[in-house]
Amino acid sequence: MRIKNLKIREIFATTAQKTIEIDLETAKGSVRASVPIGTSRGRYETVYLPTEDALSKFNIIKRIFTTNEFTDQEDVDNTLRIVDKTDNFREIGGNLALAISSSFLKAFALDSGQDIFEYLATKAKEKVNIPKPICNIIGGGKHAGRIDIQEFHFIPVHQTSFLDSITKISKAYWTEGRKLKQDDPTFAFTQNIESAWTSSLSFEEILKIMAKVANENLLKLGIDFAASQLWDGTRYYVYRYSNKVLNTREQMNLVIKLAKEYPIIFIEDPLNETDFSNFSILTHELQPRIICGDDLYATNLKRLKDGIDFKATNGIIVKPNQIGTITDVINLVKEARKNNLVTVMSHRSGDTEDNLICHLAVGLGCDYIKLGISGERTVKINEMIRIEEKLKG
Repeated sequence: MRIKNLKIREIFATTAQKTIEIDLETAKGSVRASVPIGTSRGRYETVYLPTEDALSKFNIIKRIFTTNEFTDQEDVDNTLRIVDKTDNFREIGGNLALAISSSFLKAFALDSGQDIFEYLATKAKEKVNIPKPICNIIGGGKHAGRIDIQEFHFIPVHQTSFLDSITKISKAYWTEGRKLKQDDPTFAFTQNIESAWTSSLSFEEILKIMAKVANENLLKLGIDFAASQLWDGTRYYVYRYSNKVLNTREQMNLVIKLAKEYPIIFIEDPLNETDFSNFSILTHELQPRIICGDDLYATNLKRLKDGIDFKATNGIIVKPNQIGTITDVINLVKEARKNNLVTVMSHRSGDTEDNLICHLAVGLGCDYIKLGISGERTVKINEMIRIEEKLKG
């Protein structure tokens, strides 16, 4: 495939921060891809370049992608790696790499006359799957403050359809809001940067309320500790709002206690991003719950293989902007599935209207897709509903 034109611009993410968007034109038509931004970045993610630097780098390398013919996605992504020559895209930026890679994926799908999820499934030789939603209901940590734990989720146990699951979660989200209004005198239906509720209640008070709402709606709970943000870098996990300082054993005991007292089936980043061995202990202790690595892996295949050797987790978060190319995402998901890890395609806190992660989740056969439930997060939710409708015929 040869492209006719490639154009870049600055746009704004949902956090009112600048990000980049690329328009790509072929003989078959035009596609558009934009890149989300995380509020925090793990040490193992690709390098993020400020938008003005990304635009400058684009102007230097644009000719490579507009004058050469590319046979497939791997060809494009190999070229990006050759152009950059580093393992973490510190030269051209992981955000610019993903914008180019994603726009070509959409162009290849357009050229084939398929939806993106269909094209992906064909090329990756995967069976399409409608994942279950994991929805962020109450937020804390770096996403909101006042609560040390970063996210509290509602998750369906059994799924008859994505629409049914998201309908239950939507109902539970508003029930949760009304209960917070009763129990939290500071609550005014305020939301964080992922459109989740914010509260001044303690995390155990929140879990008690959520457990009751979950049971009423045939749902279970998930939590994202984002523990690398709690870790002081040497010995302790610091819970600023709860006035606790825990060593690693105490942190593990807290995770185990909460998991056994509440209907929690999903636990993300319960320990800091370097602690493979203790992740492994938690995964063994809390099975069959999903212990999921985000900062631990940073969507990096080498990190995943290390985790597999340790048996560190039984689940992995997949965020394309952590690694920089679609080929890397495909290879990571394949490796995770081969080793029986639960795969969770995820949004970012600073997102855009680009709904590519929906097509990646379905086309690569992921088990879950992590979303919000309100505000701008409905862009992804509604695309999942459309994809499901198409698959049902």
